[in-house]
Amino acid sequence: MTVDLLRRVAERTAEYPFRVWGFGEGHALLGLLAAASLLDRPDLAEVVRARVEPSLGAAPGPEDHLIAVDVLRHLRQHYPDIDIQPAVDRFAAGVVSAARPVPGQPRVHRPDLAGLGRLIWVDCLHTDAALGRPDLIEEPAAVLQDDTGLFHHGYDVYAGRPSGVHWGRGQGWALWGLVTILAGQDSPSHPSLRARLDALVDALHQYESEGRWRTIVDSPEAPVEASVSALVAAGLLYGLQTGVVAPTAAGLADRALAYAAGAAAASDGALVVSEATPVGSPATYLSRRSGVFPWGQGPLLVALAIAAGHPVKGAAW
Repeated sequence: MTVDLLRRVAERTAEYPFRVWGFGEGHALLGLLAAASLLDRPDLAEVVRARVEPSLGAAPGPEDHLIAVDVLRHLRQHYPDIDIQPAVDRFAAGVVSAARPVPGQPRVHRPDLAGLGRLIWVDCLHTDAALGRPDLIEEPAAVLQDDTGLFHHGYDVYAGRPSGVHWGRGQGWALWGLVTILAGQDSPSHPSLRARLDALVDALHQYESEGRWRTIVDSPEAPVEASVSALVAAGLLYGLQTGVVAPTAAGLADRALAYAAGAAAASDGALVVSEATPVGSPATYLSRRSGVFPWGQGPLLVALAIAAGHPVKGAAW
């Protein structure tokens, strides 16, 4: 992958009007920090600081579970003067103290929202993993992953059942969360999560077509969704670099990255992916609009950076 492609993807990513914090923004901000280091472009790091710094001292709120702690930690390596601890504490409180409206069922992040207050989402596995607590990932993973190795998009804690749709992008979020947890252990041998990661990687192999997956991975009628390739590439490369993914997955990671990078190169650094997608029936996933969003740009930036030799851990992204 060329430095020029990394630059073009980063510059398109920097144009996005980040909410800070919104679903899927973390990878994009993390990728911009990586690109800032690799390209010697401090202006890209400044983009991240300008977006993130106003949120650091905010009052606690219901969206605190979306705070991307890995971004904050890497941002502090670039700017040691910023105080990230209040935001980290808000995130930890939002996740660890999340409501459990149904005894014996997983915690939910947004009990304040009608309808959504009964759901857990696979998306949250990639953010919740930043605390490094296997129990916070094992509980939702146990009800979201089924015998196929794939993850459902959502799970209704009142009905006690998963949503029934193996959302493509959701597999990428789950992959990143599992790899993050296992890479963070001094001895990455947590048996249940290790088995879940292995089963997911096997399922990704099964449903792959030349580095591509569908927006519903096991539905032949669903369209190809490029964000899945970017997320799979990022997660597998992260896992390969940290030693928690078997070397046999290297070919899968390379093919996923080649597809996502090729698609972005053909569009001047823009990876066109589907818009934000709520938990729903299969029809919900087949009618999404396309555009340029952080959940496509971000994982592609992270994957390109890792492929270029930039370490995930222990470096100033």
